[in-house]
Amino acid sequence: MRLPYLSTNAARNLVGMAVMALSFGIVAALFMVEIPAGNREVALVILGVAIGWCSSVVMFHYGTSEGSKTKTGMISKQGDAP
Repeated sequence: MRLPYLSTNAARNLVGMAVMALSFGIVAALFMVEIPAGNREVALVILGVAIGWCSSVVMFHYGTSEGSKTKTGMISKQGDAP
C-alpha cells in the first residue's frame, strides 16, 4: 500500500526516525526501570536488538545502500545522454 502524500524518501525517513525513537526509548526505559535479576539476560537481548536496529538505519542512510542508489542514478543518466 502506498500513501499518496508521502514520497519514497519521506516514507523511508519516517520509518527510520520511528525506529531510532523506539530504540532510544527502549534504551532509556532499561536505565529507568528496575529489572528483576531473572530477566537481566532478556533485557540485554532487547538492548542488543535496539542497537542493531539503529545501526541498520544508519548504515542504510549513510552506507552502501544510499551510495549504490546514487551511483545507479548517475549511470542511468549517463545512458540517457546522447
